Amino acid sequence: MKKKEYTSFIKETGPLYPEALIQKVNDRINEYLKAYSDTPQILKKAITYSMNNGGKRLRPILCLTVAKSLGKDCELVMPVACAIEFIHTYSLIHDDLPAIDNDDFRRGLLTCHKKFGEDIAILAGDAIFAEAFNIILYKQESPPDILVKVLSEISLASGAHGMVAGQIVDVFFAGKKISKSLLEYMHTNKTGKLITAAVISSAILSGASDDNIGLFKQYSENIGLAFQITDDLLDLESNIEITGKTPGKDLLQNKNTFPSLFGIEKSKKIAKEKISRAIQIVQSMDVDKEWLIKIAQFILQRKN
Repeated sequence: MKKKEYTSFIKETGPLYPEALIQKVNDRINEYLKAYSDTPQILKKAITYSMNNGGKRLRPILCLTVAKSLGKDCELVMPVACAIEFIHTYSLIHDDLPAIDNDDFRRGLLTCHKKFGEDIAILAGDAIFAEAFNIILYKQESPPDILVKVLSEISLASGAHGMVAGQIVDVFFAGKKISKSLLEYMHTNKTGKLITAAVISSAILSGASDDNIGLFKQYSENIGLAFQITDDLLDLESNIEITGKTPGKDLLQNKNTFPSLFGIEKSKKIAKEKISRAIQIVQSMDVDKEWLIKIAQFILQRKN
């Protein structure tokens, strides 16, 4: 089957997202949450509420899917997959705070600070971030040198060289004109780096070759940017019933987004180009590529 035919085949057959894996991730997360029985009750409630606040679990599912594409059991990388979801959840709690995005809803439910107060939300986010690394250190089975590589990928993606760097640009330059290159830097770091960390960490744990790790990196960078562009578009074109969060916030807060710089149609075109490139990369690899391609297609079609 030629590449173009294979892409068409993927689009026409079956679901584009491995929904069954969501429950597997949720079950393992809830297993880890049981460890907080001796923490203050209000902290446990805030952590549990935030970690069980729905969502597609894109990052952990990418982690599991990469392992599967390399012929490994998903369980091999499940602790790291869940740890990355912990980090993502911490970032959402802090992003929703009044000092940053000031949002009352996330995935159709009250945000952590609206449910428990700002003080508890900040501390719950801090705890969730720290617990992510405890999960990797104590639950992920791997030779120490491999574990150090994984920890390096995830820590770099989370801090001043990754997610926080992107968020700083988002906050600091709100209402100010920025260049297209700075916009891409912002999105690459704010959203893309943790998606890339999920993919690369799984590839490392699964024993991927250096060549394949390089290709996985390119794949993840393309879908990561496309994911953020579609997020920007959903903020303009969708509603709270579909997305589960307040629409139009980017516009109200004068945020720099792809639609604000490029317009809606050009932004859609860029997202499609990124997904097309991601699919081309996967098609060039000697891996089980079906779900990697389907997830890429899903990103363009997602509604929340």
